[in-house]
Amino acid sequence: MYPRWPATAFTALVILSAATVLPLGASAQGRGGTLVQMAYTEVDLANGLVTINTERVPGSFGALRIYNRGANITITNVKVHYADGTVHEENRKIELNRGERTRPIDASRSNKFVDKLVVTYKVKTTSQPAELAVYGLQSPQAARAERPRNLNVTSPSRPVRENKKTETSDARVPEQPPKIEIKSTKALSETRCVGEGNLLLRRANVGFGNDHDRLAIGSTAGKFDKIRLCVFGHEIDLVDLKVNFAKGGSIELPYAGPIPAGYRTQAISLEGDRFIDTIDITYKKREGITAFANVEVWGEVSEKWIDEESELFNDGWVRLTTGATAGFVGFDTDRAPVREHKRGFSKFRVTTRGRDITLDYVTLYFADGTSQKFDAERVKVEPNVGWGPVDIAGGSKIVTEVEGRFRSRFFDREAKNTERAIVEIWAKR
Repeated sequence: MYPRWPATAFTALVILSAATVLPLGASAQGRGGTLVQMAYTEVDLANGLVTINTERVPGSFGALRIYNRGANITITNVKVHYADGTVHEENRKIELNRGERTRPIDASRSNKFVDKLVVTYKVKTTSQPAELAVYGLQSPQAARAERPRNLNVTSPSRPVRENKKTETSDARVPEQPPKIEIKSTKALSETRCVGEGNLLLRRANVGFGNDHDRLAIGSTAGKFDKIRLCVFGHEIDLVDLKVNFAKGGSIELPYAGPIPAGYRTQAISLEGDRFIDTIDITYKKREGITAFANVEVWGEVSEKWIDEESELFNDGWVRLTTGATAGFVGFDTDRAPVREHKRGFSKFRVTTRGRDITLDYVTLYFADGTSQKFDAERVKVEPNVGWGPVDIAGGSKIVTEVEGRFRSRFFDREAKNTERAIVEIWAKR
């Protein structure tokens, strides 16, 4: 049985998220609202400035707060731009460490529609990004408030009769919401596009003679609440992205724009954790170009899946890491973080996708600071056969990282293509 399971310098990653309610203290509740997540932003600290767009967030908001879930950041200025054209500025130094939040921003005003926040911060040389989440105080009434439309009025250049005809014709066609420019940053490496909690769902070659590809994921892969695209080999210009779910239904993700080779997109919310069936990618066709782009789809595992629901599928086996594409010459050593979980595992095994591999060893690192190395003695591991299962010494343990050393086997008659293997580590409670 075959089980399931990351342009210009550096750019911030922004995801407009579904409303996330945060518990409040008595002072905030006294003003008749709850803190609602408006946006989530992954910030490269080498940049110095990030713009967080909140125009698509429904409803109006009172006081705002910024939370940091990533690397420590020193904020020097925050500008809040409102839909009525006014701007509030917080020109002060804010040492916002991991797990901390700012004090309320612009708390004395009445509710307003927030267009964007522009955050300036001190530049740091580090590979770890800050992860900023913007929250706003919102009452049930404010959540139902409709943002006023911006109407651009211009002088007519044609006779009035023709203008009216055009307006009547246009009114019959509902206006499509504008696409959001997709953001991208450098992939962590060619063998691991994204880090903790992310699994490689599919890797496919995209040819520019077409303009559309459907990537099969499969419901056995697990439940995911966010996805990313990673591109290698050649830049693609994304036009449309649609995710089709295993139990029916789909979601059109409103992102478009170029994704350079060697880059990963921002994390894109699926508005809840779901089983993914297929993903439709539409991109600009390029006549005369015979090159291929290698597109990877990475999914962020939901916390509920790894700790609870996964036991009901795949005979209880849970995919911890995947995506390490082993090379043909020499051995690759891949060390990958595991999605945070609360319940430990008692055994693990190794599987491969695409072709055979030669496995040297696997080392598991545990939350208690210990580790255990498993010597495989350069055994041949075949797809759908795998290596293991192997018991973890000392009983059930929480796994924080997995390190493996392996390589793809060049001579494999069963291999469907010349691609390198994808190695997966699975565990069971």
